[in-house]
Amino acid sequence: MRIAVDVLGGDHAPDEILKGVAEALLTGEFAADELLLVGPRPIMEQQLGELGVESLPHLLHTEQVIEGHEKPVEGLRSKPEASIVLCVGAVREKKADGLIAFGNTGATVAAATMGLGMLPGIRRPGIAVVLHGRQGPFTLLDAGANPAPKPNHLFQYGLMGASFASDVLGIEQPRVALLNIGGEAGKGSPLLKEAYALLQEAPVQFNGNIEGNHLFFGEADVVVADGFAGNMVLKVVEGFAEYLTGRATEASRDAGEGLRNTIRQLFGAADYAEVGGASLLGVNGTVLIGHGRSKASAVLPALRAVRKDIEKGVNRHITERIAESQGNSASTSA
Repeated sequence: MRIAVDVLGGDHAPDEILKGVAEALLTGEFAADELLLVGPRPIMEQQLGELGVESLPHLLHTEQVIEGHEKPVEGLRSKPEASIVLCVGAVREKKADGLIAFGNTGATVAAATMGLGMLPGIRRPGIAVVLHGRQGPFTLLDAGANPAPKPNHLFQYGLMGASFASDVLGIEQPRVALLNIGGEAGKGSPLLKEAYALLQEAPVQFNGNIEGNHLFFGEADVVVADGFAGNMVLKVVEGFAEYLTGRATEASRDAGEGLRNTIRQLFGAADYAEVGGASLLGVNGTVLIGHGRSKASAVLPALRAVRKDIEKGVNRHITERIAESQGNSASTSA
C-alpha cells in the first residue's frame, strides 16, 4: 500500500506536513516505501533529513499549489502541475492507493472528481465527517462537497454513509437520519421531502428526520445533509468547541486542560490532530481531506484513516450497496 501526501496544501505547509510525515516514519508506523510525497524536492529532502529521516519516501517534485483563496476550477486549469493534481494523478495511475490533502477543499473535490471519476452508479461525491456524540461516533454526510444536491444525491449519501459507518466505525446496522428543521415526515423543503421518500425505500435502517439539536444524543449513526447545511453544522461545531475551550482556559488555568479534553472528546471534529480528516466518498479512489489549519499532529491520524478506508474496502462495499439498490428506479435518475 502506498499513500500520496500533498506536502504543499494547508496553512502550515510544507513545514508541519513534513514534521508529521517524519513522525509517521520515525515511529515505524509507516515505511518509506508506503509514502509518496508531492512537493518541492529540495525542501522535502532537506527538512526530512534535518528531522532525522534516513530512508526517504518516494518524492514527486512540484512547486505549484492551489492556494485556499483561489477558485478551484480556475486553479486546476492554470496550474496543471499543482500538488493536488499530481496526487490525484498518482492514484489514477496506480502509483498510490490513496491520498491525503490539507489544502483547498474545493480544489481537492474538483481534482478528485475530474481526475478519478465516480464509483459506478454514484452521481455526486460527498464529504463524510466523523463527529463524537454522547453514545459514540456518528457520520455526517455531506459536509461541503455538494451544496446544491438533488434528492437522489441525498438518497445515495444515505447508502454511502451506512456503508462507511459499517466499515470504519464498526456499526453493524447503522441508523440513518435526514437533517431537517423538524422530526415529522412532512417537514422541510421539497428537496428534503423527496429525499425522505427515497430514503424510506432505501436498503438501510432509515429513522426519519433529525433536528440539529438532537445530533449529539445518539439518535442516528449516519446523518444525511446537503453540503451547505452539513458544512454549516461542521463549522458551528468547530467554532463552539474552540469557544468553550478558550472559556475553560480563561475560567481556570488548572482546570482548563481537563475541560478541554472533555470538549475534544465530545466535539471530535474540532480536534484536527485526533480526527486527521474527512473521507471524500463516491469518487473512484481513496481521498482524505484534512483541515487547512492542521499541524504536524494531524498527519499520522490522516494516514491511519486512509489506510483503514483502503483495508476495510470502503469503496468496494459502497459500489456493492449501490448496485443492490439499482432495483429502485429513483436511484438511477440524474
